[in-house]
Amino acid sequence: MISYKGPIIVIAGPTASGKSSLAIQIAKKINGYILNADSRQIYKELKIGTAQPTPEIIENDVWYIDNVKHYLYGQIAAQNNYNLFQYQKDVQKVLNKESGIPILVGGTGLYIDSIVHNYNLKKSNINMRKKLEAMSVSKLHSLIDKESLEKMNSSDIKNPIRLIRVIERGSIDKQKGEKLNYLYLLLDPNQDNLKGNISKRVDQMFENGLLEENQLLLELGLTYQNRALQSIGYQEFKDFFNKKISIKETKDNIILHTLQYAKRQKTWFRRNNDVIKIKGFKDAYDSISNFLIIS
Repeated sequence: MISYKGPIIVIAGPTASGKSSLAIQIAKKINGYILNADSRQIYKELKIGTAQPTPEIIENDVWYIDNVKHYLYGQIAAQNNYNLFQYQKDVQKVLNKESGIPILVGGTGLYIDSIVHNYNLKKSNINMRKKLEAMSVSKLHSLIDKESLEKMNSSDIKNPIRLIRVIERGSIDKQKGEKLNYLYLLLDPNQDNLKGNISKRVDQMFENGLLEENQLLLELGLTYQNRALQSIGYQEFKDFFNKKISIKETKDNIILHTLQYAKRQKTWFRRNNDVIKIKGFKDAYDSISNFLIIS
């Protein structure tokens, strides 16, 4: 569980919604620092495909971007697995040593909720994950209620990682502790704008060397059994390298899967009753200013 009495800001939203740049603007105004809440940007080698921010300076694992401290970016080797239990512990370490106001930034709703809703996680959660990973898809289906299965799309219902996350979410939600003193802001662009942003971002990723990054990861010894390579922007290259699809089809699949993921993110965030939707800096700063006055 998290032990922290001060105010904490959340800036959440689907991928390509502008969270990172907004968070930097806010941090500079309120003496804040940024905590990564993206489960893929935690990996060291997954830079381009996760749209990982680029630090100007790195000191003792702290990234400085525009003079703002960033924590928990690029911290874990892609060969290693990483889980919610470890994430919560790492956030607690930062909260223990850092002054200023923490700003949780990312699109992984479960990571965010594990902090602000203060999940009571135990090492047994790690053991549960290992057991689930050894199960077949049909066995995983048997552990999920019918209503949840019916809500999943045709791709996710065959995806062991997605199925495991649904199972874990159902068990963890029952173990919430005392909520932290938080403000939960949501950037929620309309679908047309989001689709345009995602298409532009994926195009830019390919220009920046996404294909080469994937080749390098395989050369480093990673396989598609590694959890890191099961991420969007990486899993799609498996069929390309096996000569089953073209590079254009690979790009189209990344865009499609990113759009599907963004839709799931929006659904997750909207189910929180205390979420405040914002359009940009002014909305965010006004809400934060009022929140800090009463905190």
